Amino acid sequence: MVSDARSRRREEILQAAFVEFCEKGYDRAKIEEIAHRAGIGKSTVYEYFPSKAELLTATGDFVLGQIFQDVESLLSTDRPVRQALADYLEYVSSMMGSIGASFLHIVGDMSVTQIVHNLCKRYLVTITACLERVLQAAQDRGEISTDINVRTASQMIVTMPNPPFVRLVRQDHLRDSIERLVDLLFAGLAPR
Repeated sequence: MVSDARSRRREEILQAAFVEFCEKGYDRAKIEEIAHRAGIGKSTVYEYFPSKAELLTATGDFVLGQIFQDVESLLSTDRPVRQALADYLEYVSSMMGSIGASFLHIVGDMSVTQIVHNLCKRYLVTITACLERVLQAAQDRGEISTDINVRTASQMIVTMPNPPFVRLVRQDHLRDSIERLVDLLFAGLAPR
């Protein structure tokens, strides 16, 4: 019972911290404001997170955990690969459109460069591994060419939805742009 309440409180702090960091960046974010957003005192935040840097790291881990859950379900190996990739690209593009600018605000704070680098690396490694599993399963089913190196293809796909890409597809209908991109991608992945 106590651990459930403690877990809920921790999550409330992380959600409040995410909003504060996104709105103000790391340097201008205040623990007092995070505590206020979470409806608790400043000392309670420090009971959970001894420093603002640790709070940022935990906030990043919390957000990445949610993203990883969503991506895992989108990239299920039993789904047709074309649909899975289109859904993944749409999800990541939408996510970048909604939180991407806020995240870039955090990235701009040089004092947290290493924290952000570690979070980005974790994202890339985890999502690339997930994409590799999906592409390997698709290769095994004959959906894509066996000549394709699934690791290289996964690395390419994971880096596709970037801020300039998101801005570009926002000018058009997102799903239509994603479908055209997947068509182009599959022209190169198709079995020969």
